[in-house]
Amino acid sequence: MKLDDKDRIILSLLKKNSRESNTNIAKYVGLTEGAVRSRINKLVENKIIERFTIESSSSSFFGIAMVKAKKDVKVLLSEVKTSGIAKESYEISGDYDACVILEGESLQDIDKKIDELRKLKFVLDTKTYISFRKY
Repeated sequence: MKLDDKDRIILSLLKKNSRESNTNIAKYVGLTEGAVRSRINKLVENKIIERFTIESSSSSFFGIAMVKAKKDVKVLLSEVKTSGIAKESYEISGDYDACVILEGESLQDIDKKIDELRKLKFVLDTKTYISFRKY
């Protein structure tokens, strides 16, 4: 799917606020509400938009785990995704094969997820970092 300027603006607005109303988006981009709804549906169908998310203002803790794969990193990342441990995961270059973002309500939640990550079959090694607060 080729994106035009209006699609890009719609994506930008939804990235800032995934709950923005189609009516407000329509006013901003100069389209009807129905046209915006149709464009959003096409963006979802073509997997340009993969999901709509919620960010909470409640206290969350984040962990970053750099991971070395035992074999193919794509197999590792598939295993991470299936496990449901990670908020996000990325294939990367450098000394480690993947970067896994963990989120929890407490440091104990993050610690538990790190332990679960280390037990996965295709994880060879990890190096972890914990975020204590957001600025």
